[in-house]
Amino acid sequence: MTTRGIGRVAFGWVVLFAAMHVYWALGGQFGFGDASRTTPAADSTGARVFTGVLAVMFVVGAVVPLALYQRWGARIPAWPLVACSWIGGALLALRGLSGLLDTLLRATGLAGKGLTGLTYEQELGDAHPTAYTRWSTSAIDLYFLIGGALFCAVAVAFRRARAGVEVTSFR
Repeated sequence: MTTRGIGRVAFGWVVLFAAMHVYWALGGQFGFGDASRTTPAADSTGARVFTGVLAVMFVVGAVVPLALYQRWGARIPAWPLVACSWIGGALLALRGLSGLLDTLLRATGLAGKGLTGLTYEQELGDAHPTAYTRWSTSAIDLYFLIGGALFCAVAVAFRRARAGVEVTSFR
């Protein structure tokens, strides 16, 4: 796949990611199974600051994959774009992997409160979530992991393209 193709896929991932978060913020349930709560309450200053930082990350995450292959992106120095792509890829992958590990620890009984130390009730609003809810949240974790891989792939493809070796596939 070309740099442009990988950038488009990563941008599409961000658009769907942002759309789902808007949907959940408006009270949507899809993707969370039967969970009573889909978004944490932003009821403190720290939570509101965290939400603001995430909003900025959404915007940067949407711009970066486009800027790495669009003509207008050439006006931005390459290093911050590539750095943001690597950092975004690492954060997304870590979020996805940690969520999957949290679920695995709970499911196997190795850690009843997973990595977070939170109960299902604190996390999802239900003390005993259905299998549908657990599978749905694992799918979300997998989506984060895919996003991390895409952002890292964009960074690799951009570096290879700048070096004169256009990426044709990832093997």
